[in-house]
Amino acid sequence: MAFAAALARAGHAAESINTQANLSLEKKEAGWTITRIMLETSAVVPGIDEASFQEIAQASKKNCPVSRALAGVEISVKAVLADS
Repeated sequence: MAFAAALARAGHAAESINTQANLSLEKKEAGWTITRIMLETSAVVPGIDEASFQEIAQASKKNCPVSRALAGVEISVKAVLADS
């Protein structure tokens, strides 16, 4: 949602955004712990260039309320600008 909102604010409404989240669990002293979240996002965004798309994707990850709530977990984003 943060990514779609950021794209719209920048004047680039997405036709579609598909995101898959994969996570890593590790057994720690306190129990099973999420240690890493890997997001893979593919979006169709007419009229945007690759550099702007990547900039907005990374800024969205940084400013997302969920990302901030999970600040102790490494979160990575792989964003792919798809053809319509």
